[in-house]
Formats: sequence, C-alpha cells, structure tokens
Amino acid sequence: MYIVIAGGGIAGSSLAAELVNHKHDVVVIDTDRQACENLYANTGVVAVNGRATEIEPLKEAGIAKADIAIGALYRDVDNLTFSLLAHSFGVEKIMVKMRDPSYEEAYKIAGVTSICSMMRMFQTKIITELETSDFKVIAHLRHGRTQLVMFETPASWPRDGIKICDLAAETPFANSIFAGILHMDAEKIAVPHGDYIILPGDRVFMVAETKNLNKMAKFLHNRHIRQG
Repeated sequence: MYIVIAGGGIAGSSLAAELVNHKHDVVVIDTDRQACENLYANTGVVAVNGRATEIEPLKEAGIAKADIAIGALYRDVDNLTFSLLAHSFGVEKIMVKMRDPSYEEAYKIAGVTSICSMMRMFQTKIITELETSDFKVIAHLRHGRTQLVMFETPASWPRDGIKICDLAAETPFANSIFAGILHMDAEKIAVPHGDYIILPGDRVFMVAETKNLNKMAKFLHNRHIRQG
C-alpha cells in the first residue's frame, strides 16, 4: 500500500520504519529538514520537507494516490487539518493519533476512519495492569473497549485440565473469543476448539471485553469450575 504519514517525530518515524519493513511504500512529511534527511539515511523512508497542513507538500508526497493517510503530528488541530486535506484528495482510509478526546467528533466529520486516542490507551493500560495483573495486554481493539490478552493458567487448576467449552460457559468468559493456546512443552500456538483442553501452566490468548477482565482475573484462581 501507498501510505503518507504527517509528522516525522518519534511516533511517525518509528511507524514509517516498521511499515517499510512490511513492504509498504511510505512517504513522511515533516518541517524539520534534518529529521527528513536522517529518516531517509537511517531507514530508507522517503521524506518531504514541508508542512503536512499545506497543499503543495501533500501533492509532493503523492497524497492523491495514497491508500492510507496517517496523522502523527503533535497537535490535534494540525492532524485535523491534515485529515481534511487528505479527505479532499479522496484518501479513503485516514488514521490519526489523538491527544485531546474533545477532538474526536471533529475528526469523524473530517473523514477520519480510525482514531487512536493516546489518553484512552494510557488509561486503559494502567487500569488493566493494576486491576488484572494476571493478564498481559497484547493489543487494544475498538478504542480500548476490547483487548487481545494473554494469561497463564494457574497451578491451582485441575491437573487433567479444563475444556474450552466448560470455561466459555462461565459468565466472565461468555462473550470472549479463544484465539490460541500454547502448551508449556509445545513450540507452536494451537488454534483451539470447544473440546480443546487447557492445562495448568498453559498460555491462553483471547479477545475479551475490557469490562470483563477484572472478573476473569478473579476467576482464574477459582478451583470450582463446572465441567461437562
């Protein structure tokens, strides 16, 4: 895909380097000429020296042919302007880094299709790790309302294990999706089914609603699990 990123700071440059590693065509726009030169020298990412809130640098970056436009500028007002301009050039997928949640509605009106709220992600991560220490959050989904998490089943679980269908029948896990199981002695993650048995010490990967994680964490060490 052809991707234009507004902002060559830490967030923009690291994202650009990662996208290039995944074989995408990436152009970064930044006002700091030295940063543009360093970005190209260190990562091979093409950079345009200019303001991403102005027409000409956007044209030079090839915004008209972009599949995705990403706003990684420091100020929301600048990301908003960039988004409006990208939308006017017909970019179908526009993503932004939002610092102030009060800009969310404005971003949507500007044609932004995906908003990464820094404040919401920070709050969710802190609260999740404080209240659900058994879980490791791998990725935030749906603006933090859902998480891809990993937990290790405790030694207090039945030695013969627990079927996924039995665990899924328990209220805290009812709306969750079991994505993978890694046994202690296995080298690959297994894709589970209802009759798959989770043993003590296994690592379980699942998609769950954030509001249920605390209940799940308390449930993990409960020995009295219903089994079919």
